[in-house]
Amino acid sequence: MTFELFKQLGIAVLLSVLIGIERERRFNGASSGSFAGMRTLTLVGLTGALSYVLSLYSIALFVVMAVGFFGLLIASYIISTRKSVVSGATSEMAAVVVYLVGILCGMNQFVLATAVTLLLFVILYFRDPLHKLAHGLNNVELVSTVEFMIIAFVVLPLLPNQDYGIFNFFNPYKVWLMVVLVSGISFVSYVAVKLFGARRGIGLTGFFAGLVSSTALVFSFSSQSKKNQNVVNPYVIAILVASSAMFFRILATVSFVNPELLSHLYIPMLVMGIVGLLMAVFFSFRGDKTDDEVKKSLIGVKNPFKLWPALQFGAFFAGILLFSKIGSFYFGSDGLYITSFISGFFDVDAVTLSVANLSKEGLDSHVAVVSIMIVAFVNTIAKGVVFFIFGNRRVAYRICIAYLFMILSGVISLLLVL
Repeated sequence: MTFELFKQLGIAVLLSVLIGIERERRFNGASSGSFAGMRTLTLVGLTGALSYVLSLYSIALFVVMAVGFFGLLIASYIISTRKSVVSGATSEMAAVVVYLVGILCGMNQFVLATAVTLLLFVILYFRDPLHKLAHGLNNVELVSTVEFMIIAFVVLPLLPNQDYGIFNFFNPYKVWLMVVLVSGISFVSYVAVKLFGARRGIGLTGFFAGLVSSTALVFSFSSQSKKNQNVVNPYVIAILVASSAMFFRILATVSFVNPELLSHLYIPMLVMGIVGLLMAVFFSFRGDKTDDEVKKSLIGVKNPFKLWPALQFGAFFAGILLFSKIGSFYFGSDGLYITSFISGFFDVDAVTLSVANLSKEGLDSHVAVVSIMIVAFVNTIAKGVVFFIFGNRRVAYRICIAYLFMILSGVISLLLVL
């Protein structure tokens, strides 16, 4: 119990300190000061954690501490607004969130508490870019934002998460989720470019999208790159980073489901991932345009919401699912390689999870490793083909060259470990 209590209070303090440091740096040297610096916010987070711990013994203590905290907060805000012409309440609201983070730590919800803290830190730290983004929004961008929110948070939850059609291949929820994913990547990329500039914005999108779906990123960026013919290396770097992240994601999935497979799998996956990152570094040093020139070439991109490429990807996803189901039905376990090959045109996670589980239940490790490698190889090749067909050819050529090196290194390392 003592150790658990120290852990709750300790994590609450650490998370609160992070926000406190940001507030301290933000108002360093300001004559008027700020409502809350590092020490105050640390105490706020600690108060939140203690409030929940004490509520387990007496709910009255929790109510008294909460009322006292919010009373002090309101009083401080009233006094500060009378002393200054600036009436913003960012620091006060940050204090409220830190108090709730402390309560989450007291509830042992450490992951949620950390996620909320990081989100709050990003909102506070990137104040100037966010204000710049808000002031620079036009009517088309606002409408696009509403459209994306409708398809993501209105249409998606209403769709049935149930299988239909031949071999139960069509799941409306999963197919539309892919539509949301592709359009979301396009939307996030547009916002990132406006916030951080063209090069860093596209690169950041590539990194984070690679943790979710590098295939969806390729579909989204292929249509973008065709409209921005002068932008080459930013797209190349983002796609290579995302594609490399895929190999590390496969290792993480396997280690979670069946760690015993890692002894046969980690060398080829690490080699391909590292080669991909090295190729991304290579192209980053071959910058053929300045960031200003890249930004100018993206001026024509007015609408951040691109539904048509997302719908194409959703249809492609449904078709691949159908072929995968047919292969599994007619060939069974003997058709695992065929299923991996077909599934690789869209997704690696489903096969990786399935094969890792099958290996745990008795599937030969050699067959499991080869199946996972097949889906990784095919997915990499498919992304190159998709970009070659739908995207900027100059980008496609560079991506395909990098993919060739990645696949060759993977094949060689696989032959060495098998």
